[in-house]
Amino acid sequence: MNLPLVFVGLDQVDWAQFHHAYGSAEDVPALLRDLASPVEETAAEAEQELWSSIVHQGTVYTATAPAVPFLARLVVEGVRRSALVGMLGVIAQSVDEHDLPVPGAARGAVAAQLGLLLPLLADDDREVRRTTAWTLAQCRSAAGPDARAALRARWAAESDPIVRADVLTACALLDPDAAEELCSAVLAGNEPAPVQVAALLAIADCDLPWNTDATARVTTLVPLERHGFGALWEREPLQALTKALQARGEADTAIDVVRSALGRAVTLRLQGSEHAQAAITEARWAAESLARRSRTAPARLLPELLPLLDDPATVADVIPLLRTWCQPASEAVPALLALAQGDGESADEALAALVCLGAPEATRLLARHLPERPRALEAAYRLATGETRTPGHTHTPSEDRTPLPYDPELLAAIRVRLAAEPSHERRSVFDGGLAATNEPVYLSGLLAAWGRPARAGLPELLAALPRHPLPVSRALAIVADPQADAHVIEALRAQAGQGPLATRQAAASALHSLTGDADVLISVLSGLLAKRGNGLDHTVTAAAALKEAARPLLPLLHTLLAEPAQSRETVPVIRAALGAAALVWELTRDEQAVLPVIKEGLAWASQAWGQATVKCAAEVACLLGPAAEPLVPDLLPLLDDPELSPALVLVLTSVYPEADTPAGLARTALADRVLAAARPGSYARSASAVLEAFVALGPTAFTAAQLDLIRNLADGDRRIVGAGLQDRIIFDDERFRTEARKVLRTLTAGLPLSGSSHHPQS
Repeated sequence: MNLPLVFVGLDQVDWAQFHHAYGSAEDVPALLRDLASPVEETAAEAEQELWSSIVHQGTVYTATAPAVPFLARLVVEGVRRSALVGMLGVIAQSVDEHDLPVPGAARGAVAAQLGLLLPLLADDDREVRRTTAWTLAQCRSAAGPDARAALRARWAAESDPIVRADVLTACALLDPDAAEELCSAVLAGNEPAPVQVAALLAIADCDLPWNTDATARVTTLVPLERHGFGALWEREPLQALTKALQARGEADTAIDVVRSALGRAVTLRLQGSEHAQAAITEARWAAESLARRSRTAPARLLPELLPLLDDPATVADVIPLLRTWCQPASEAVPALLALAQGDGESADEALAALVCLGAPEATRLLARHLPERPRALEAAYRLATGETRTPGHTHTPSEDRTPLPYDPELLAAIRVRLAAEPSHERRSVFDGGLAATNEPVYLSGLLAAWGRPARAGLPELLAALPRHPLPVSRALAIVADPQADAHVIEALRAQAGQGPLATRQAAASALHSLTGDADVLISVLSGLLAKRGNGLDHTVTAAAALKEAARPLLPLLHTLLAEPAQSRETVPVIRAALGAAALVWELTRDEQAVLPVIKEGLAWASQAWGQATVKCAAEVACLLGPAAEPLVPDLLPLLDDPELSPALVLVLTSVYPEADTPAGLARTALADRVLAAARPGSYARSASAVLEAFVALGPTAFTAAQLDLIRNLADGDRRIVGAGLQDRIIFDDERFRTEARKVLRTLTAGLPLSGSSHHPQS
């Protein structure tokens, strides 16, 4: 091992000017030298330190590129070859670049060392060959013709099926023009299964023609995961395949592939195949993943899933989908009813599904089995409180509040449960989940959803008030009758006068809701504002709910606004200041007091994870209307950020409500900025902001082509909401679609249908 040659120039690098995840990179030379230590413990520790510093969780730093040549030389000398080649691949793969002076500098540094790495494609070690092929692929366009030629040569020589699959994938990624020839030859020949899987994925990734023969090939290979291809590329083959097909606009094809895989999985189960469970798990996951991206997928995939309800070994794979797919699924109800009356987790999941599907039997079943059905109770609570809705169902106002209708039997069960709660031995978060741990919240929430009809539960709520003041206070504020339940008012008054301020606030808020008396709540909020403790933002939110009655808090709010900006370096504190600014504006119209804080919030755009704070600042700016004009120079440079543009467009339209060109920008141009933000994979709140901005811009802002894009948001197959809690994505996207259709009707009222030459701007 020629270590002097490996480390030539190492000490001439000014490592102190570079940094990594933990600060100065001055420790990098020692770590690189320790990699070559004959002591395994020392070398392994150095490797781990480099993983966590120069390529921390996939992020690269200014110290990363300078370290690359030394890593490559160590590989050539036989030092930890597979691991270090993999590290180089992760460096090349990274798109999370921290303060790099030139974008792509780390990937370029790896590509510059490919001359040293290419011979490893013929290494005797199988893992080295695999990792090298993968690393070459991560260099993408920087890899160059030599890498492509080396991969083709390896393809011709390689005999190991798994390595051959890796080489084919790398070839397709680096040379898409050659991918069709390679993949066609694989599928027409007698290649091993891992290579066939790689070819199918390459066809989808490289936008090559997909036909029914390709779908049939997938079916014969199910479960694809058993063939050992995919781990190095961090993808589950069937899910990745359908994702690629759907992303390139072939949703029908993707659905057909998953339907075929589900059918094959059922067949394997009936045949008693050892691969049946793996096939079911793989197909079910692909179905779930596709349904979160395609609006038409759930209805078309559901019939293929229903046979799995009949088998205890597979029922757990299906029930969660019935809860979240927004499908009526009436044909599933009999099987779910039978399961829900049994024992164990499947019974709980089945009843939760019945609750979400709106089955009339769900209420009585929950009443009879309430202690053993924490997930079903959670589902009922979330429906009752509006956290989920069944899209497509027309709710009356009362139904909208209580998807599970008021039922005396369920009320009686809840009362028993609340009364028994102190002595009941509860499962931990790790043994039954949050659904069991949060039971008092869910029980109180259901009673609150029923309102006055649940008054019979007041004794149990009052008994639970000291133990669970937050949820129970909220319930009492809705369930109690202020004219008839003086004892409830006195209990809340007593609770508001003792214990921690945070729990006192909940009781004081309930007291205010019931009686209109704000004095107790003002006293509690004054203490919280003066204390400046955790939850300051929630305190300000509670103060804002008082509206005009919050005037006694103005001195404390002004003090909060007047504090120096450096005292607001955390998100909750800046959010509290912005909330205070909104309330001060509503009460005083004092723009001099609030403009500096809003400006400060807009400046968070330059901070990591600062976009949510900028949006919050924009919401406050909208309240000011034309008075927010001094902020326009601060927000104009941020308009190119798709995540921020809808919120900022709302500010511009509030500052210049009648202008055809707010801040000199045509409304049609602003519409383009907002449309750029309407991307698949958005969070629900971001998607809603897009629709709000459309309405604010008004009908005359949109061309016929832009209206067609909005129409696709409402009726296209791709879901716009694609981020957030996994079991909420479909519900949230269906809500978005409903709202998008309403907005589209508003924007197109009186306009010709799509396809005309009419331009809505006159």
